[in-house]
Amino acid sequence: MMRDAFSLRAVVPVGGVYGALIGSLHVAEPEDPRNDVTGEIYRFLKLDPNEPWFNAETREAATAKELRQISIPEHLLPHLQRIPFVFRPKVHRLYFVARDRKDSLAPSTAKLLFEAVLNRLTNELNYPPFEVTVRPDKGALDEVLSLASLEHIVIDLVPPNADDGHAEQERWKKKLKAQNVRRQTLRLDGLRNESIKPDKDTLELARVASHNGKVTASGHDLNGMKQELSTTDRPLIERVLVNPEVETVMLALKRTADVLGTE
Repeated sequence: MMRDAFSLRAVVPVGGVYGALIGSLHVAEPEDPRNDVTGEIYRFLKLDPNEPWFNAETREAATAKELRQISIPEHLLPHLQRIPFVFRPKVHRLYFVARDRKDSLAPSTAKLLFEAVLNRLTNELNYPPFEVTVRPDKGALDEVLSLASLEHIVIDLVPPNADDGHAEQERWKKKLKAQNVRRQTLRLDGLRNESIKPDKDTLELARVASHNGKVTASGHDLNGMKQELSTTDRPLIERVLVNPEVETVMLALKRTADVLGTE
């Protein structure tokens, strides 16, 4: 799957003037027990020469004469950032370096990139549909459901991966498959002036959906302020110190993936 995604060489708009693509890919060595696929995401500026230009010397808009002096080949794109990633196909999880010195990539941007590329696999190469979920922070679901007055809950579940290895996720995967369902959405609206009290089954569904879809809730906090929270608001970001004299960024990323993969 990742090889085909890489072979598309698809440049995806990822907000404003930026574009991104899967820039490099390396398949696992035979002795690698995790079957890691590593690579880099390339992020860069996609300049539109037809947009207005600014002359920093005159502090005014560039004139037509000045613009005629600009000659940048269309295939050269500035401000390249290279974002290392590791994909573990056995558990369908991708880890990447969100920030390293000047290079950065938000989880939402990575999701946008891979959704676009994987959708092309579905449309052009007859792959089954893909769903991309940004793993939430450990306390994200608890925060969503902890509103003092919980008035609305929306649980959006997509089928978990076949080999996630968690009993709850396996149960819901089988449940959806048995009903030929590709997505389940549960909406709970509380009674007027009452707070929703999710039961055991609802909480289990929410836990699974937080890693395979999303959970959104709205209501009021202790100060009476209206709030709407979602598990997508708090992506999992692990801060790691890297000593370049001891290990590379990629080795540190794999080390971190080992830790997060057991949680």
